[in-house]
Amino acid sequence: MWKDWFFYTRSQRRVIVLLLIILVLLLFLMVGEKANKDKVEIAAEPLLIADSLYCKIEKERQERERNYKNRTYRKNEWTAFEKKKSPDTVVYEVRKPKKDSLRFPGQEKYSAGIVIDVNSADTSILKKIPGIGRVISKNIVSYRNRLGGFYDVGQLLEVKYVDSTLLVWFQVKSDVFRKINVNKASIEELRSHPYMDFHKAKAIVDFRRKRGRISGMSQISMFKEFSDGDISRLSHYFTFE
Repeated sequence: MWKDWFFYTRSQRRVIVLLLIILVLLLFLMVGEKANKDKVEIAAEPLLIADSLYCKIEKERQERERNYKNRTYRKNEWTAFEKKKSPDTVVYEVRKPKKDSLRFPGQEKYSAGIVIDVNSADTSILKKIPGIGRVISKNIVSYRNRLGGFYDVGQLLEVKYVDSTLLVWFQVKSDVFRKINVNKASIEELRSHPYMDFHKAKAIVDFRRKRGRISGMSQISMFKEFSDGDISRLSHYFTFE
């Protein structure tokens, strides 16, 4: 068959070649179109999956919003209870506690008029005072131990969460139970007191090293690191034996 090629004229051979080229191009176009169609179908499959997941997530979100709108929260009480208005609606009322003053079943509270010693009461006694719970009672005892005792009930206001309404329950019956010997205490012991800091403690230790013993608060009042308020407060906690 290919031998017949030589019997065609030049113009006939050109027409045949042109037809073959057109046929090859058509085949390439058909193959390319099919490949693109397959790609589009493959690319569309993840999109369909993602769209399905999004619809599911969106449906769940809308369901949660509907459930949330059926609940009304009122933060005016501490104990929680529910009141059924309809089979689908529940109203919750929540009582908000005042600071630390939560009453638990069986917890006894003092009645008005009782006054306790601020320097001897332990946490179990402190928790019987209305307005004082576990946190405030621990704060009072911890701060009292750091001070060495209270000399005035007003010092309770230096304790975290204690306000002036609680002072009526206290009085100072016993004196400060621990004092600092200014002439023997180390710089760490001096600075650990709530009314002291590193600079005050260093001033005392430096004076002792250079000039010897300190005779009293009048001598410390000459130190620039101490204010009149510091002298007044620390006079209850310093001893010069």
